Amino acid sequence: MKNMFLIFFVIAFAGCAAVKKDRALESMPPGVPVTRITVTAKQFEFTPEILQVKQGAHIILEIESLDVTHGFKIKHYGINVTIPEKRKVTVEFYARETGTYPFKCSHFCGAGHLGMKGKIVVE
Repeated sequence: MKNMFLIFFVIAFAGCAAVKKDRALESMPPGVPVTRITVTAKQFEFTPEILQVKQGAHIILEIESLDVTHGFKIKHYGINVTIPEKRKVTVEFYARETGTYPFKCSHFCGAGHLGMKGKIVVE
């Protein structure tokens, strides 16, 4: 019985992870242009702090922590990832509509944590 519960929990959790990626890439038609941007995270800033992208593009962010563990959250796209210290993660989303969308560090990284934020401008 315990094994059945564990299997169910693992499958359900895996399904939730897939939904997050689908939400960020939902309604993306095939063949859209790809924009790759490198972002660095360090106490207590993202560089660049403002990301300007074109509406209708498939955005791939390669985010590297230069010091401690950080997080990267874009509420609008349902993205919230952990960036282990001195490692890289990749985040993808479809910039389907124009607007300005804030992002922030979602993993406490020290005294200046609350100021560690930026924005994505979709034009």
